Amino acid sequence: MTISFFYYALLLYHLSFGDIEGIDKTPLTHLTDVQIYYFYDSRLPSEMGQQIMFLTENLLSKQYQQLVADGDIILYKVDLATPTGQKLANKCDVVLNGLVVSRGHRVVDLTQKGYQLARSNPKGFQETLAYEINRLLPKRKRPK
Repeated sequence: MTISFFYYALLLYHLSFGDIEGIDKTPLTHLTDVQIYYFYDSRLPSEMGQQIMFLTENLLSKQYQQLVADGDIILYKVDLATPTGQKLANKCDVVLNGLVVSRGHRVVDLTQKGYQLARSNPKGFQETLAYEINRLLPKRKRPK
């Protein structure tokens, strides 16, 4: 099942009007930053979802710590079980876990590939995520 670029552009547009608990920056008000969106449902714990989140946070803390601290990379965790998450889910028609990386109007859906790699090749998942983050970062901010 392939979801179009238009769907994710619409999803990110709708997120810009929502409030995500624990986040001090509103999505899409800072289009020059790399934004990582992790959608999950706390009512349905997912071992693979937890693995993806662990691998993502691990990569960000090891390889992109300064960029995260500077706000150049922002990780949003959207719980579809919270009132805010439900509101966003209704606006965006999101029902399942997912991982999306974006900057400006460029959107990369890593959900399917991410789940496959996190299960069979965690290092490959982190390499793929790092590759996509690096592609979206301005050249002057890419890690050397």
